[in-house]
Amino acid sequence: MKVNMNGTVRPTKLGDKVLNKTLGQVIARLSPDAVQAIVLRHAEIEVAIKVRQRWLAQIKSIADSSASNVAYSSGISTTPAWASVADEALAYIRNDQDQLDKEDLLARAHILLCDKVISALTEASADAPVGPAVHLGDAPGGSPLRLLSAAAAIRADRRVRAADDAWSSAMEGFDKEAVIRNAFASTSGSVKLSQIDSCSPDSFEEWTARLLERDGCKILRRRGGSNDQGADVIAVTPGGLRVVLQCKFSTKLRHTVDPRYFHELNGTARQEHGADIVGLVTNRTASTAAQDFATKHRIHFINRPVLQRWATYGVSWLPSGGQAIVAALDGVARDRASLDNQQPLHH
Repeated sequence: MKVNMNGTVRPTKLGDKVLNKTLGQVIARLSPDAVQAIVLRHAEIEVAIKVRQRWLAQIKSIADSSASNVAYSSGISTTPAWASVADEALAYIRNDQDQLDKEDLLARAHILLCDKVISALTEASADAPVGPAVHLGDAPGGSPLRLLSAAAAIRADRRVRAADDAWSSAMEGFDKEAVIRNAFASTSGSVKLSQIDSCSPDSFEEWTARLLERDGCKILRRRGGSNDQGADVIAVTPGGLRVVLQCKFSTKLRHTVDPRYFHELNGTARQEHGADIVGLVTNRTASTAAQDFATKHRIHFINRPVLQRWATYGVSWLPSGGQAIVAALDGVARDRASLDNQQPLHH
């Protein structure tokens, strides 16, 4: 049905001539207010349907993004070329998926609301008498359409699109970073975890000191002792910051680091040794509670994954950053421009 400029209504042309004539006769007998009521009801339903379609499109977009996360997670976990960035990339994907799941729940909740509004509008259109100024906007409390917001759907869609753009940029960044790290792993400056796992507790401290030296630090203490008060290795960064590290080595890799070592380090590193940067280095992991304690008290936890990135791939955990990876890549005449021209590792 179309409304002409003069307010009259031109009914939809039906295939059945008799029905078409009957519909025209009915509409011709309607008052302007009755026509307005019919048009308003129809418009409200159409708006509600379009809002619902927006949310449905968002769910489709979220499903596509989730499928990409699944595909990349599988590829990252099984492709050797991704090994150097696997932990960071998978953590990013998990966080991205958490956000997508929240957006999906929001979209589905709005679709349920749209369904209720459409149902209410349709029932009201069927039941309401056609008379002067009778339309849903005049109903007590206003039209159910007031419960819907097209703007909310638009904002949600923009969030998902922005997340998709950020995801693409992040994956491209991980691709390039993996190439850089793998290049470092082929240099003489790289130290494999197998080398570290085969050493002794004393030589583990020595390895830690060497890695700090590789990052340009000046070593003040290479090994701890019976009265070291939690400080096994002490160094000064190129920027003049004092680093105090406690080293915990074990051949039992599945065992976690005892939380008391974090507590000890927190009580002595800054107070007794004047540390600017405090850390615990291990070839193992720690409990979630211990890691939370470390984060709360600004203790860097260089666990097994972080240690591998540092030792094998040249990625310093120091807040000021290390120069080992840059120096090594310069040594093999590998620059950023050439890396940017390489094909991505996984697609």
